[in-house]
Amino acid sequence: MGDILNYHQPRPVAGLNLVADAQGGALLAWNENYGDNDVVEFRALAGDTWTDWGDRYLGDDLPYAARTRAVALWKGQPLLAWGEWLRDPGGSQLTVRTWNDTQESWVRGPRFNDRAQFSRTPALAVTRAGRPIVAWLQGEVTASRVLAARWTGQAWQPLGGPLNRHAPGYVAATRLVLDGQDRPIAAWIEDQGGQDTLYAARWDGQRWQPLGAQVSQGFASAPSLSTDAAGHAALAWVEEGQGRGQVHLARWTGRSWTVTGVQNRDPRRDARSPSLTTAPDGTLTLAWREDVAGTYRIELRQYRGI
Repeated sequence: MGDILNYHQPRPVAGLNLVADAQGGALLAWNENYGDNDVVEFRALAGDTWTDWGDRYLGDDLPYAARTRAVALWKGQPLLAWGEWLRDPGGSQLTVRTWNDTQESWVRGPRFNDRAQFSRTPALAVTRAGRPIVAWLQGEVTASRVLAARWTGQAWQPLGGPLNRHAPGYVAATRLVLDGQDRPIAAWIEDQGGQDTLYAARWDGQRWQPLGAQVSQGFASAPSLSTDAAGHAALAWVEEGQGRGQVHLARWTGRSWTVTGVQNRDPRRDARSPSLTTAPDGTLTLAWREDVAGTYRIELRQYRGI
């Protein structure tokens, strides 16, 4: 699908984000290092052609700004949850930005976090009507909360209270998806007895309902969350063992998690960076990278819908 996509070579490139919309379009965002700055670049896939959006880049002289983001695509229009570290007065700010063709710039919406508290790791999803829903981490690193809000068209409305089971505490890796009725499902990692543990919850319209107990058993990292239209969530993540990563998979049946165990082609090899997606027919696709004789290869597995 095209050739080299970053606009300037050679430059260090990292932090890839790829999302799709219901019409088959895709949005790609990535970090490029430019001197002392990190900038975020964008392209969109329209048909079989990648756009030239080199003029839409965003950057700041603080790495926090370029790395605290999430992206979404709705009917070909990009949305960006973006973090800024404010200098005067101090604090952090999380907003959703949209691109304005007339102004030829990103337009910042209202802040959805408490600027007086350290806020980071936004997750972003968009309803069928084009309204964003966000989840994020707020508070000091060892005393944080997982929070969520939705845009009503006029203002941000909180979705209940903290999601984490032992708030406040250490939390990381916020993830958020919507089912076919625009009901949010969230996942995150939090400390449980000194171990990074994966949890998930669903918004039922009134409150967050836990999806079972903890999903992971070992030290968890790098979660990926997906769901089908009926709300059968799936989670992939990495668990560490003897210096090697193993990719794990679990699927929510509606009552409990079905854990399918290690998904590596070879459990003795290091595996990282799991990514999940669910097709309209419920087919689940899992991709990850696995060390094969010193070279990391992209691996794929598919699973029938529940």
